[in-house]
Amino acid sequence: MNKRVYDPETEQQAAAIPQLNISDPVKARKTLADFALAMAEKGIERPSDSRVEEEEILIPGPKGAPKVPIRLYKPIQQNKKRPCFINFHMGGFVVGDLEMEHPRCLSMAVAGDAVAIGVQYRLAPENPFPAGVEDCYAAVKWVEDNAKELNIDPKRIVLGGGSAGGNLAAAVSLMARDRGGPDIAYQMLFYPVVDDRCQTESMKTGKGLYVWDYDNSICMWDHYLGKDREQVSPYAAPARAEDLSGLPPAFITACEHDALRDEAIIFAVRLMNAGVAVDLHTYPGTVHGFDMLTMTPTSARAMAEAVAAFKRVMNS
Repeated sequence: MNKRVYDPETEQQAAAIPQLNISDPVKARKTLADFALAMAEKGIERPSDSRVEEEEILIPGPKGAPKVPIRLYKPIQQNKKRPCFINFHMGGFVVGDLEMEHPRCLSMAVAGDAVAIGVQYRLAPENPFPAGVEDCYAAVKWVEDNAKELNIDPKRIVLGGGSAGGNLAAAVSLMARDRGGPDIAYQMLFYPVVDDRCQTESMKTGKGLYVWDYDNSICMWDHYLGKDREQVSPYAAPARAEDLSGLPPAFITACEHDALRDEAIIFAVRLMNAGVAVDLHTYPGTVHGFDMLTMTPTSARAMAEAVAAFKRVMNS
C-alpha cells in the first residue's frame, strides 16, 4: 500500500502513547494506569470546568448483576430541562474506566449544554458478552426512569462512545428498538467497533498502527465473544444486524489510519440505505482515538463538530 501520511501533530501525540497488547488484559490495564500516572507527573492536568458539577453514584444493574457505576456531569445552572448525553467508554471491551472519555463528557456538558453521563460497564474477559452491553442498557433505562430528578428531557437522550463504546451505543440503540424503549433520539459513534469478522481492507492492512491495530482487534473479539463466532448476536456486533431500519439518526466518525475505518463507513452507508439519517465525518491523517489525545487543532475540530451536531439535533 502507499506510504501513510499522518497529520504531524496527531502523529506526535500518538507516538507518545504506549502500544497496548490486550492479549494480556491485566498487563494492558497496568500499562494504561502507568501511562496516566506518568502524564500526571508531567503536569498534564485533568480537564475540569467550574460550570459543571461531577458526581459519581451507583445505579441498579441488570437483574442479578452488580450495580453500575456512573458519573454525572451536571451544569450548575439548573434552570431548564436539558438533553442528556450518555457515554460508554472506549477500551476494546477489556480496559478503560470513567476517565477514559472524560474530555468528551465534559465537552458535551459545557459546550453542548447537556447533562452528560459516563457509564462504567463490566469488562471482558472476566465478564464477556452480554454483561457489558446489558449494563449499558440498564443505565439508559435508569436515566429514562429518573429523567425528572436529573432535570433532563427524556425525549432528548443521546447515546455515544468511542471504539468499543461506539459499539455499545449502536448495540443499545438496537436493543431499545427491539425492546420497545427507551426512546433514543440520536446515536454518536466515534470510530466504532461494529464487525467481529475483521475482513475489511483497512482491518487486513491494519497491523502495527498507532494506538490500535488488527492484532488487538482479533484479541478484543476473542475476549468479548470467544473464538467460536459462527453465530454472533447483533447486540455484540451491530454489523451483523440484518435490519437497521427504525434506528435513531447517527453521527459517525472514521479515522484514516485506523483498522476500524472501513467498518465504520460501511455501517454508516448501511444505515443510510435503511432510511436512517447519518452525519458521517472522516478525518484524514488521523489515528484511532485521535480526538481524545492531548488537544491538537485536528482533535479540537473533531470535538467541536461533534458538539455542533449534538446541538443541532437537540435544537439546543
